[in-house]
Amino acid sequence: MRRLPPRPELRLITKKKLVKETMAIAQSQDPKTEAERRYGNARKTKWFKPIVEKLAEMSGPGERCMFCSGSESSQVEHFRPKAIFHNEAMKWENFLWVCGICNHSKSARFPPDTEAGATIINPVTEDVWLFFFIDEFGNLTPRWRPELNAPDPRASKTIEILALDRDALQQSRQMRLVDLKEHIQDTLALYNQGQLATDILRVRCGNWLTLPFQPDVADYFLKGPGRDESPFAEFCAEAEC
Repeated sequence: MRRLPPRPELRLITKKKLVKETMAIAQSQDPKTEAERRYGNARKTKWFKPIVEKLAEMSGPGERCMFCSGSESSQVEHFRPKAIFHNEAMKWENFLWVCGICNHSKSARFPPDTEAGATIINPVTEDVWLFFFIDEFGNLTPRWRPELNAPDPRASKTIEILALDRDALQQSRQMRLVDLKEHIQDTLALYNQGQLATDILRVRCGNWLTLPFQPDVADYFLKGPGRDESPFAEFCAEAEC
């Protein structure tokens, strides 16, 4: 996971279409079937295309999954599952852009409505670094809650439902962290030798933050809580990023 930008506004014509579709679902005698039908039909239309484009824009370069940050997004995800929350099947605020693995893992699970447990974290409306941290090895880990004497329950449930601890995902994040550390250390060495100017450090910082394969690690260590750790603290102090 990573922090995402605020949800942009849709064009008025698209917003009106979503409202019309939502009203039709709410007025149906079988909202569940109607929600499935209308959403399925909408995905085939031209008017829905700007919605996908806006979601892709929110995801940033490479369109990394809004849940795992490690795979390319390919599917519109209903944060509140349309199979349960029929009236939210066609609401802009309920759409995310995710990879197939995360979408399949989550399916229609949404505690506490569908099962016991804490509500999963929405990366668009919440600061994920209040619930997670990336450890020294690159693993996405729930923060410890002293008042509960346990890991953060929402982070733990989010990891479980989305399978954010799957081996391939953790391993790729570990490799991304090693790569970023090496680049930071090399850049600092050149800077301390007088071979790089401060403005070059800022440029490199911006580049790392927008690299498609570094969205979560770069955000955490260059803009989030991890910026206080070495060697990121030294680099951020000089680059003022």
